[in-house]
Amino acid sequence: MNTLKTILAIFFAFSILSVPEAISSHQSAMLILGDKSIPPATLPTPSQIAGPIGHHKSLSQTGRSVSVYLGTPHLLYSATIETVAAQNQIDPALVKAVIMAESRYNHRAVSKKGAGGLMQLMPRTAEALGVQDIFDPEDNITGGVRYLKKLLKRFGGDTRLALAAYNAGSRYVRYYNGIPPFLQTKTFIKKVLKYQRMYQTNAAENNKIV
Repeated sequence: MNTLKTILAIFFAFSILSVPEAISSHQSAMLILGDKSIPPATLPTPSQIAGPIGHHKSLSQTGRSVSVYLGTPHLLYSATIETVAAQNQIDPALVKAVIMAESRYNHRAVSKKGAGGLMQLMPRTAEALGVQDIFDPEDNITGGVRYLKKLLKRFGGDTRLALAAYNAGSRYVRYYNGIPPFLQTKTFIKKVLKYQRMYQTNAAENNKIV
């Protein structure tokens, strides 16, 4: 009997020693995340981000490097932007800023309300402007700039009011006799004007956006 107890005790002790220490799921996750051999996530380029408004760090948080982040994608459409902006006597930096704020240079972007393309044109607006393919970059930019020019003319060259109308619609600008009290519209205007200043600054510094 004593011999049997001894054998069982030895077997129990051996089984404990042979079983690895249990690790909770939280600890396992920490070990995996703590593995420095895993490469960090790659920052998506603007053209990979769908939707006019994304969750990105503010310009003040990103610092100087935001110049490259803002500027790089516009090079794909630079010739079209410069040409159409000149034809309509509009600051090309403003056009680039609107595109950045609206679609982040994703020419296939579609908003929840149905606006599409680089400058996020609504189907009816695009049709009225003669845009045949809302997802064609050149067609979309041409129509979008013409629409922006029309709004600037309608509101006496006031960029803020024109942007408010571009985002919320002219009727709301007229109804409130100024910028509508909509958070989305106010945020849109703020972003566009900030992007515009950055594009202007970089252009003035011998086109440092490359």
